[in-house]
Amino acid sequence: TVNHNLDINNRYNDFNTNTGLDFFYPTAYDSLAAQLRNERVPRTDASVAFNYSEPLTKRMTIRMGGRYEYGKVNNNVNTFSKDPNNQAPDVPDASRTSSFERNSNRVLLTPGLEFKWKNLTITPSARALFQYVDNDLASLPSPLKQKSTDILPALGIVFKQLNLNYNRDVSLPSYTYLIPVTDNTNPYYISRGNTSLEPARRDNISVNYYFNDPKRFINVNFYGNGSFTKNDVIQSITVDEKGVQTTMPVNADGSKNFYVNYNLYKQYKRNQKFTFTWNTGAYYSYNKNQLLYNSEISWQSTWTLNQWAGIGLNWNDKIEWNSNASLGRNFTRYSTTRFNRLKVDTRYWDNELIIRWPNHVIWETQCSYAFNSNAPAGVPKDVVRWNAAVNFTMLKGEVGVLRLSVFDILNQNQNASAYVNRNMITSSFTNTLSQYFMATFTYNVRATGAQKKVGGRERFFLF
Repeated sequence: TVNHNLDINNRYNDFNTNTGLDFFYPTAYDSLAAQLRNERVPRTDASVAFNYSEPLTKRMTIRMGGRYEYGKVNNNVNTFSKDPNNQAPDVPDASRTSSFERNSNRVLLTPGLEFKWKNLTITPSARALFQYVDNDLASLPSPLKQKSTDILPALGIVFKQLNLNYNRDVSLPSYTYLIPVTDNTNPYYISRGNTSLEPARRDNISVNYYFNDPKRFINVNFYGNGSFTKNDVIQSITVDEKGVQTTMPVNADGSKNFYVNYNLYKQYKRNQKFTFTWNTGAYYSYNKNQLLYNSEISWQSTWTLNQWAGIGLNWNDKIEWNSNASLGRNFTRYSTTRFNRLKVDTRYWDNELIIRWPNHVIWETQCSYAFNSNAPAGVPKDVVRWNAAVNFTMLKGEVGVLRLSVFDILNQNQNASAYVNRNMITSSFTNTLSQYFMATFTYNVRATGAQKKVGGRERFFLF
């Protein structure tokens, strides 16, 4: 058996930052903050892969997999300061201007021998990885070449719906870590690059389980992953007496990352008119790595714990009610007493009610409550969002729907978030669309005999 595929992608990204802020501190008033920064990142990615298998005996199969990846990315940064005479941002700033081009080649060959006995399959393999990257930076006298040739072990075990996998990988530093030009878009948080980074070596272990029984209306999935990294990339943080934080990527050993995700879904049907569903799930993650702060080395551990559950009621598609809730906690622990422990708590509760009565009229409303213990200053920690709509179906087969809706009845909609990372809590507030009214008409093109319920939001795993 031979399978192959070819994938080519082209992406064009332009980033423009026209800064005109006034900073009294840490830099002089209106100094260095008034600048125009243009960043262009066009890139092309292509890959081709094949798989070959040949049975040797009833229980043994030889397998060979191969993949070639090519990538080309350009990153050109042009920074201009304001002309003191006419205030136009047209004075080139050579110290913050760069030209970067990367051409990367990655070849992976994976021969393996599969052993199968009843419901058990074991596949040990050796992965040959060849990497060659050419980085051309205008600020360096010659291109920066990265080469790596490695023979890496891998093992796959499958028992019924349970999958266990182990593999070792070597990854070269991302191009974003190599650009030496300082990014001072935010004068309080300055980023630098590092052209001396070494490849990271990572051992990965994963487990996956999936079960679906349409007769009993039950769906279960579980996924877990763990990794141990040598030469991981962390940020070296330096904070000066003015509070300006400068970061630069460096290599460090001993990083550990684990996460677990599971979901359970169950549906009950009675007399084909009444349906009750429930679901629950969780996401847990743990990350431990070095923290380099003002040349002092310590360790940080970051936990993310999210748990959710929901129920749903449906009576003959006339009345539907769905409710979902989640709790989350994100916190850190440090091996040094220099830093205080950080914590962010979140809560979310969402409700939806749909009434299809009388004929050709569908009423619906959604109400949600969100809480974030570390919302940005001036933003409420809890927000209630309430939406409502009425739908009128028309035409043959009810393919036409006129919808009158109001979004954010209480006019409280805000998008604020906060999370813990390294030695800080990062809070953000994004402008969002608040209260508005809308009228729409939809004509549904359906296959013959197909039916579609009107009202509410799309949901998966409904039998």
